[in-house]
Amino acid sequence: MPLTLSAGMFLAVPGFLPQSYETPAVWQAVLPAQAEAAKAKPVSWEFAKDKEGWKYGGKWAYKGQAKVEHSDKYKGSLQMTVDYRPTASASWSEVKLEYAKAAQQPLQAAGNNVVSYNLYYQPQNMTAGSLKTKVYAKNDKDQETINALADIDLDKAKDAGDGWKVVPVKVTFRPIDAPLKYFMVSVVGSNTDYHGEFYIDAIKLGYEKVPDGYVAVKAKVKPQQPVDLAKLNLDQTVPLVDPQATPHTAAAFAYLKALAHTDQLIYAHQNEMNRKVAKNLPGRSDTEDMVHDFSGIVGVDGLALTGDELELTDEERANHVTYAEKLTRLVMPAVEKGALLTMSCHMPNFAEVAKKPLVNGHYDYTGYSPNVTGGNVVTRIMPGGDLNKVYTGYLDMVADFLGRMQAVDEPVIFRPFHENTGSWFWWGAAHCSASEFKNLFRYTVEYMRDVKGLHNLLYAYSPGGPIIDSADYAARYPGDAFIDIVGFDMYHRDPQVQDNWFDGFVSTMKAVDQFAGEHDKVAAVTETGVLVGDKGGGLAKSGNTRLNWLNEALAKVAPQNMAYLMTWANFDESNFAEPYLVTPKRGHEEVNAFINFYNSPQTVFAGQMPNLKKAQTTARPALAEYGYITSPGSMQRLLAPMELKAKVAGDYKQASFVLKKRDGAAVATLPAQRTAQGYVTATLSAENLQAIGKTLGSIELDLDGKPADSISVLYNLPAPPADPLRVDDFESYYGDSSLVRGAYSTNCGAGCSVDISLSSERAGGDSGLDYHYHILPGGYAGIIKSLKGVDWSQAKGVSFWIKPDGQGQKLICQMNSDGEDFEVDLTDIAKTTTPQVVNIPFSRFVGKNGGTFNASAVQHFAIYCNTNGKETVDSHFYFDDIKAVK
Repeated sequence: MPLTLSAGMFLAVPGFLPQSYETPAVWQAVLPAQAEAAKAKPVSWEFAKDKEGWKYGGKWAYKGQAKVEHSDKYKGSLQMTVDYRPTASASWSEVKLEYAKAAQQPLQAAGNNVVSYNLYYQPQNMTAGSLKTKVYAKNDKDQETINALADIDLDKAKDAGDGWKVVPVKVTFRPIDAPLKYFMVSVVGSNTDYHGEFYIDAIKLGYEKVPDGYVAVKAKVKPQQPVDLAKLNLDQTVPLVDPQATPHTAAAFAYLKALAHTDQLIYAHQNEMNRKVAKNLPGRSDTEDMVHDFSGIVGVDGLALTGDELELTDEERANHVTYAEKLTRLVMPAVEKGALLTMSCHMPNFAEVAKKPLVNGHYDYTGYSPNVTGGNVVTRIMPGGDLNKVYTGYLDMVADFLGRMQAVDEPVIFRPFHENTGSWFWWGAAHCSASEFKNLFRYTVEYMRDVKGLHNLLYAYSPGGPIIDSADYAARYPGDAFIDIVGFDMYHRDPQVQDNWFDGFVSTMKAVDQFAGEHDKVAAVTETGVLVGDKGGGLAKSGNTRLNWLNEALAKVAPQNMAYLMTWANFDESNFAEPYLVTPKRGHEEVNAFINFYNSPQTVFAGQMPNLKKAQTTARPALAEYGYITSPGSMQRLLAPMELKAKVAGDYKQASFVLKKRDGAAVATLPAQRTAQGYVTATLSAENLQAIGKTLGSIELDLDGKPADSISVLYNLPAPPADPLRVDDFESYYGDSSLVRGAYSTNCGAGCSVDISLSSERAGGDSGLDYHYHILPGGYAGIIKSLKGVDWSQAKGVSFWIKPDGQGQKLICQMNSDGEDFEVDLTDIAKTTTPQVVNIPFSRFVGKNGGTFNASAVQHFAIYCNTNGKETVDSHFYFDDIKAVK
């Protein structure tokens, strides 16, 4: 799930809220917005003579030093000198302006709910990306009061003379209810290369009367009964990735598995204890504010350990408190009440980390760069790769927190590399082969379990949905020896009053449930929720079309064998996935539905979790022996003798590599020799290659004659001559459609699919591409070809041959550079049936973030088909000779 960085301190109040709950006096003292508005007095700064108390206030994920000075331009302004070019690949690079006088004399601004200012900039200094502004403030009790973000709409800019433009900027938020001790306004670069000066004038804190969209709380929180372990069919011995798992961890697996086969499920919420919207209320989470309880599973992310989703106070820094130490303290109230933990990791791009200077002798993992997909990271962080130490340093940091949880005997569902079947993260399908991904996951498990000695982890695999069937789910599955929990992430984008998204959701659950049953695993909905608009921020502040969506989801999930359902985090009012209160009696428009969700006998929150330490459960190995091939890689071309290598473990006697032809016929069996550190090797000889001939085939790893792993390889089939301008001419797959499927990843909406194969419909040569799509109303289906940052700076556009289908669906050609997608709408062509060559200059591609296409670093090429109309469409396009042209 894409994240928006959020700054601010989390307000914690000791003690638990009982079921027989009364409104505390501190809540009764919260002033309603209307009363604050009546007191509003505007505050403004014109900068006619000096900076009027403003100064450079620091930076976040910005490289270099920015400057803030007074200027006489525009009748007085703040001159901000910046250079976002070093962070042009990052979605967040922030330079702050701070009103320094507030620290000495708190700013009296009660009732105001908007900040506005004018931003002067030079368009010629910006060829890519976009700008945002953030307003952040704390009150005189050091509590977060404002945390608001808005896009700077450069389309509204007007000419200011001498090549400059000026754009009005405005950010709204809830009315201020206390004096401000800290007040900050920042300019955020998003995938932009802007460099030079900004001029800012007429900063104003004011009030605008706007409907707040909140509703009265009418639903009543009802006491809930805890889950009775005695009534569950708990296994006494469970198959786990870690046969040395703690009894509590084994019991957690047994409990999740047993609960999944009832009509109950646990509610999980990301960042439950370290992020919330209603920071003016004393609950330790928005969940606690609403229902006086915590989510039954509390989500955290590695971003909290780098300071991106957690802050340290000056006092904590002075006392050398670490992020891991603070995060541990924050989650403990939920843990002590019965909650389990789950941890995801939005890992930075380690190639980017390696470019940064060390900080106190350690790698700097701050900033958000999992969506920077270049650098061939997956292969480089493996043992022997130049980034391996950078990666293990990150795992050591994560293990510090997980080890603290082990010290208090708390199990954690560890969920790295989520949504790997998409291509928005560097570990996605377009950026590594299936075997490369599997081996990365396997290596990570072995590092955490065997090197770091963590025995409180359950390992979860969570590709993106929809999932077609069990075979589809298995495509990048690391294997039973490395996974305990099988889940999926699937979001409902822009729900309509009536749509069929839940059909695809249910079919995906059934596919995952089937897979879990076949492999003796626990199934779960590891992420779900609503995404409104194209910003990835979850629910809308108001105007949501399906106010009862969570209860609709509950009705679909409860009959399936899912152990839990997780919604994403609440960062602020521009980025949240769960409703929230703003006063004890008013809240987001879905707050009453959420209370009803809590009251359902089918949901389990922290207060209903049983004491799992009472369960008598032990672990056994998920597999008695296992192995996986580490060299060669999947779909590698084997043209000369080489060493075959595999990692193995368990009670096996003999390992061997079996060389097979395309039809599965074994040509040779090579006994493997044991080496140090659990590896086995054998030599692929020239005689072996001669015997197998030119063919697509496979290498199978057998342990005592039983298959343990298998990869597809290309025997004696040299690669075609390299042409950096070629995307694909479909001539290098030797007539095998499975090869072309392996070269592309897919991304489809719920209930939609795309299948590609080689076709005789072509522009020339022997083969073209059959693009067979099936899309539902509101759906989409696409294919993505990784280009790994190819340099097309000498080209002027792209060209391809197409035979359209005449269905008139929305056909999109997409490319990615610097982490941003750029698209061209070809729907007019899709309305025709005439085969034709399409030439598209780079200038026609429009960036989703308003950037400019960078032809020197093209990450992928993609073709999408989106539904036009309200009918299901199943049809074919045909493509050939896709290339960049000069």
